[in-house]
Amino acid sequence: MEFATLHSILTLILFVSFVAFVIWAYSKKRKSDFEEAANLVFDDEPESGKQSSKRESEHE
Repeated sequence: MEFATLHSILTLILFVSFVAFVIWAYSKKRKSDFEEAANLVFDDEPESGKQSSKRESEHE
């Protein structure tokens, strides 16, 4: 096989992989998982004094 043929096959494989990844990322099944991940940053806020000290002791 020539180098150009191998290069074309690799390009095709990478393009199909990219399209599959985009379809996976934007599928409706994944929306709830990504929304949950986006809101993780807000879960770090303490709800009360007792729980914040408990969380701090767990991290130590």
